[in-house]
Amino acid sequence: MPREKQYKEEEVIEKAMGLFWKNGYRNTSLRMLSKEMGINQFSINASFGNKQKLFLESLKLYRSKLQKLINVFENSSNGIESIKHFFYQFAEFSNQDNNKRGCLMINTMSEFGLDVDKQVGSIISNYEKQLRTLFKHNLQLNSTKDNQTIERHTNYLVIALSGLALATKIQNKITINDYIETTFQHL
Repeated sequence: MPREKQYKEEEVIEKAMGLFWKNGYRNTSLRMLSKEMGINQFSINASFGNKQKLFLESLKLYRSKLQKLINVFENSSNGIESIKHFFYQFAEFSNQDNNKRGCLMINTMSEFGLDVDKQVGSIISNYEKQLRTLFKHNLQLNSTKDNQTIERHTNYLVIALSGLALATKIQNKITINDYIETTFQHL
């Protein structure tokens, strides 16, 4: 008869996500995870398979939390102002509790580059596609832009958001706000 788990999976995944978000995948050991999650390494492996699979679950949880922010963005229709508002909300999300962790997805891409795991890459790629669609839609609400300009601005915004995610790890709020305002000056 299998032993009953003495922990809630959602809670330990949340703790693991925080550790991966803070330290990255490579700098987070099973020992660190065990201590943070309050369960032994055997239980981690029994529940999740291995560190990689636990990371994948953590990334999925992060993505679901980020989706709540994106849902608000999806339901807005103020064009460039909606995108700008999303940037401000994203900056707050990336600096929750003044932890200066940035964005777990951008951090992961920075850590792994093109050598990212296929499943992890799929989660990040789907996230980027969703952002591109939302940026493009909101830019199209400005009827003075042609399609080529909208595509260029969409690409720019995707990269600008990545820069914002990294900046939230080291910059103060005034600098972040200046970055966002400057980003939108010429759109």
